[in-house]
Amino acid sequence: MRDAERLQTGGGGPYDPGMEQRVANLENRMNRVEAKLDAINERTARMDGEISRLPGYGGIALVVGLIVGLSTAAQIAASLLPAATP
Repeated sequence: MRDAERLQTGGGGPYDPGMEQRVANLENRMNRVEAKLDAINERTARMDGEISRLPGYGGIALVVGLIVGLSTAAQIAASLLPAATP
């Protein structure tokens, strides 16, 4: 029994000759969607790796503290030095 005959006698409605092409189109589109999802997953994994290398709150607080501390030390040192006379 051919596919068309089997589908016609299956009790699921009349055979639609265009259905095979539509299913093939859907399969092709799903393959493209899967490929795009794989690319997105790969990029997300790379971004996750890069984000994990960033400093957390403690690292940011340390950097800000160092900047403020060095700036304050420079201001104190400048105030202790004698003023330059022209």
